[in-house]
Amino acid sequence: MASVDLTFLGTGNAFAPGGLCWNGFLLDGRHMFEAPPQALQSLNRLDVDPNSVETVVLSHQHGDHFLGLPFLLLHWEHMGRTAPVRIIAPLGTRESMLRACELAFPDVTAGQYGIEWADAEAGRSVGAGGMTIEPVEVNHDPKLERCLGYHVQYGGRRLGYTGDSTLCDGVLDLARGAEVLVSECASRDMQLPVHMNLVDDIPVLRGAMQVTSELVLTHLGPNIDTNGLPHTRVAEDLVRYAL
Repeated sequence: MASVDLTFLGTGNAFAPGGLCWNGFLLDGRHMFEAPPQALQSLNRLDVDPNSVETVVLSHQHGDHFLGLPFLLLHWEHMGRTAPVRIIAPLGTRESMLRACELAFPDVTAGQYGIEWADAEAGRSVGAGGMTIEPVEVNHDPKLERCLGYHVQYGGRRLGYTGDSTLCDGVLDLARGAEVLVSECASRDMQLPVHMNLVDDIPVLRGAMQVTSELVLTHLGPNIDTNGLPHTRVAEDLVRYAL
C-alpha cells in the first residue's frame, strides 16, 4: 500500500508561537494544503521547485492560511512556470484572494501559465491532480462566509484535513473517514471558541478514528505533545512523514 507522503511547510498557528512557521503542508510533494505566508521560502528551504506544485487547497480566508499566495503567483509568473495550477478555495473567497494578490503585486494574477480556480462547496466533490476532494463544513470563524475541512482520496488512501475548527460534527466526520488525519491543535488547554485544544478536544477526535489510523497535529500552540494518545504525532516544520 502506498504511503501518505506529507511535508510540512510550517506547523504554527496565526501567532507563530516559539518561532514556528505558519501551518501548511504538501501531499506527495505536489499538492499544497494552505498557502501560509512563508510558503515560498519553505519550498526553497526544502529544495522543492515551486513550479512543481500542481494544486493549492485552501480551507478559509484567514491570512495565515492564504497570504503566501501572492508570492507563489509572483514566482510562477516570472520564474518559468508553464503548467497550469489549480487553486481550490471555499466558495465566495476567490475574489478576496485575487484582491490581496493584486494589492501585493499588480498584475500577478494574469497567470500566463494558466490559473484554474475551483470553488469548494460542502458536499460537492472536486477533482485535482489524481485527488478526489470532498469539502466538509467545519465550525471556525462566524465572520467568514465558509470554513472547510477536506476528505481526500489519493493513491488508494484516505486523508482528512480539518482546517481550523472547533470540535464539531464536520471534524468528527473527517476523523471517522480518514486513514491519516491532519488536525489543528491550537493550544494545550485553552478553551477557545474557534479552535480545538489538546486536553479536551483531541482525545475525543482520536476516539472517533479507527484504532490504527494516524493522527498528525498541526496549527500548533505552545507545549503541544501527543498527550499519550496512540498513533498520534506532533508535526514539525520542514519535516516529511511517510504514513
